[in-house]
Amino acid sequence: MNSKERVYNAFKLKEIDRIPVIPQLTYAAALWINKTIDECVNNSEYQYEALYNAIKECEYDGIYAGWEGSFNLLASAMGSELKLSKDTPPSIKTPLVSNLEDLQQVIKNNKLNEEIKFVNNKGIDTNMKLIKKLKQNLSDIPILSYMPGPFTFVGVLTGLNKLMINIIRNPEFIINAMELVYEFILYFGQLKIESGVDCLTIADPSSSSTMISPVNFEKFGFKYLKKLINDLRKVGNGKIKVGLHICGNTTPILNLIKDLKPDYFEVDSNVDLLEARAKLDDICIIGNISPVDLQKNNIETLNKKYVECINKLNGKGHILSSGCEIIYGTPIENIKEMVKVSKNFKF
Repeated sequence: MNSKERVYNAFKLKEIDRIPVIPQLTYAAALWINKTIDECVNNSEYQYEALYNAIKECEYDGIYAGWEGSFNLLASAMGSELKLSKDTPPSIKTPLVSNLEDLQQVIKNNKLNEEIKFVNNKGIDTNMKLIKKLKQNLSDIPILSYMPGPFTFVGVLTGLNKLMINIIRNPEFIINAMELVYEFILYFGQLKIESGVDCLTIADPSSSSTMISPVNFEKFGFKYLKKLINDLRKVGNGKIKVGLHICGNTTPILNLIKDLKPDYFEVDSNVDLLEARAKLDDICIIGNISPVDLQKNNIETLNKKYVECINKLNGKGHILSSGCEIIYGTPIENIKEMVKVSKNFKF
């Protein structure tokens, strides 16, 4: 059974020869080829070298093709300025949008004759080149890539604080904004599909119950996530797997996540896997080792966490992974060990 067969069987909750491992790993791989994060931004060759080296050294089962974080990459394409760093992922320097008029102007700037035409295509082009090259050279490895959830993306354009304030003061703005940016998010996903991704993971961290109430998740994020999942499947002619990532505590919204019907859900480290399995009984679960533990703990401690994680789901519809993006500075040995534990584990 090769990696793609193993992962796709896990998605369908079918039998597998061992638990697949797909660490949520992008920019952290730069250090392992002696590069800083900022050196690799807009450099598809460096990104490819880092990610290819990581999967060959560690032998895990799927590779995430990305770098900046999907929401920052799309915001940059639409005109936001990125703040770069050697050891932390890029972020947005200043929010691009203050009000609906600002957003309407951004939308206008990124269209030509009613067709999407990004004002800054450099990062998008880099990402598509990376996807194509990984797909070409890793035929038996599923290629995954992140894309933004509409609720979180509105917060990237306006700034997170304003997003949280508008939940109370101006909820109509958030809904109108999600309507306006939706076509750009879907188009971003279409480009990734055309470039060769096998799986798209919608990242919607601002929808976490750590950030907003379950009532507000249902009011704002839920409807657009459901639409996006369905539309991406249509664009991919049913061949693309569509998953969901929401950071932090998602326990209070697991029933809503089940209703979204993603092919897989990435569960963060502060969610109990047994409870997640009870509520997501027919959905593949990816997770959920703490990225902080992966960066700071020794191999002996991590081994216990890997085994505990595998035991909780008993091999059913589970892909062993970090609960969130792996931190730059994480030792490569800790990822190698994650794969080793999976290969040696006996139920």
